[in-house]
Amino acid sequence: METAQLQWPMALPVRRQHCPRGDSPIPVPCDPTFLNATHASLQVVQNHKSTRSSRLTVTVLNGTDGKRVPLVLKSTDTIGKLQKSFLLKHPDLTGSLNLAYNGKPVQGHQSLGELGVKNGATFITFQRCRGG
Repeated sequence: METAQLQWPMALPVRRQHCPRGDSPIPVPCDPTFLNATHASLQVVQNHKSTRSSRLTVTVLNGTDGKRVPLVLKSTDTIGKLQKSFLLKHPDLTGSLNLAYNGKPVQGHQSLGELGVKNGATFITFQRCRGG
């Protein structure tokens, strides 16, 4: 499957946006993809100067027994890889491994760089209670 890459800057078509006060319409550049859209969502992307992956030493604090497990990962590694590395060193934990960073739960698809993880950061394991 081929994915199309948009090349920026590219010329966007212009449509006239009507002003609420009755002023004359102003030209607004718009992507033709959104002309008939009713909803859209945007994701903020930060361009980092370095696209290289840097090595990080992070610690996983097991919230159950208080043990700390140091792990060496790359900034491009995902939380899923961190979980797998942790479970290799701590195979006694079964079920789903929930991790929090900076007091917020993290998802398995997020990368360490995306989360802004710095060298020496600590992740904490936590349990989810099933309710009804």
